[in-house]
Amino acid sequence: MIGDGTVPGAVLLLAAAPMGRGRLVDAASALPALAAVRPEVLTGTAAAGVVELVEPADPQVVLVRLRSAAAAPGPLLVLLIGQLTLDRRQQLPHLALARTTAATARYTALPWHWLSAELQFRPPGTTTVLADLTADQAAWERMPPLSALAVAGAGLYGAVSPPPGRRAPAEPLYSRAVAALLRSAPGRPSPAELHDLAVARAGLPAEARLLTPLTTGPANAYPGLPVLPSGVAPPPPSPGRPAPPAPAGAGSPHPAAPPASA
Repeated sequence: MIGDGTVPGAVLLLAAAPMGRGRLVDAASALPALAAVRPEVLTGTAAAGVVELVEPADPQVVLVRLRSAAAAPGPLLVLLIGQLTLDRRQQLPHLALARTTAATARYTALPWHWLSAELQFRPPGTTTVLADLTADQAAWERMPPLSALAVAGAGLYGAVSPPPGRRAPAEPLYSRAVAALLRSAPGRPSPAELHDLAVARAGLPAEARLLTPLTTGPANAYPGLPVLPSGVAPPPPSPGRPAPPAPAGAGSPHPAAPPASA
């Protein structure tokens, strides 16, 4: 993230996982450690506001908050802690929410490509996404290339861990390491430095797949989502912009979200 420090930053923190037997990660357990980090440290600005979404059940609610965060003028940090799943019909990555099941992911989870749709119009270099994800068994076995998780308009860092092999949900190790580092670091490390330090500290499973701009490749991972040419100033976001359709060539489109209202 970049900024001259005079424009306040913004943080959107989403911690979610299915309720009941489908829960594979205790996403909310990282929140106390993150809450101990001053908001301005999270964004590297003199001031910052934080919006927390804890165990949301409706993807439309998440969309409204994401759209509001994308409209913030200063540096933006989006921190995602939760469970990665695929919808059965199109096999597209989604972030599972509280009511998500394997059969209902298409309608109850957050489509990953909605992140690109909302963040792609932000000024280059002002947006960072940190993702601490645990994949369910189907997502881990059929996981698309990491490039499919690229987020247009943002630098993506984080880790995708395999489903835990025990009855207890997994712990959000990457997020806790990020929080510990930001509480103790004398200066705000760059996103790349923070990622490297967090990976070294977290003790992630050996099979975990690491997310960086190099591994996720070009931000135009989905041909259905336009990406502005390098050097072209992005237009201001439209408050009434609808959520995107599913990627081109993926079969029947994902249910489009209606225009969000404040």
